[in-house]
Amino acid sequence: MAKDNFHLEIISPDGIQFTGDIESVTLPTILGEITILPNHASLSTKLVEGEIKIINGGKATHIAVSGGFFEITNNQGQVLSDFAIRAESIELAKAEERKREAEIKLSEKKDTFDTKIIERDLQRSILELKFGQNIKRRQKSQ
Repeated sequence: MAKDNFHLEIISPDGIQFTGDIESVTLPTILGEITILPNHASLSTKLVEGEIKIINGGKATHIAVSGGFFEITNNQGQVLSDFAIRAESIELAKAEERKREAEIKLSEKKDTFDTKIIERDLQRSILELKFGQNIKRRQKSQ
């Protein structure tokens, strides 16, 4: 690991979404966005739904999360989230279709366990759409 880097892992139930030595990471926390640089003091914080921006080699990687937790100790950072997806993995048309399907299923269901799963799927597809649209908008303006 280079002197000006630290190690970061982003983990979701689907597996490791990111791992590597990085220059900085900006995270959406309950108190607002924070940026972590190498040699940061130990910190644990709750994350809110939003975007994680990772900088390494002057290049940015964007990952959407549905919330979760972040901890850093001794230049080792870790994000644990129920849902995390890289910008390049988002397919807007598929996310829109999943959103539509979840909305239809919700309109047909009563209050059951299935409803909770469908609501979670709906929230994830909305997050993907919002995040994917923001990334595409930024790319067009560059």
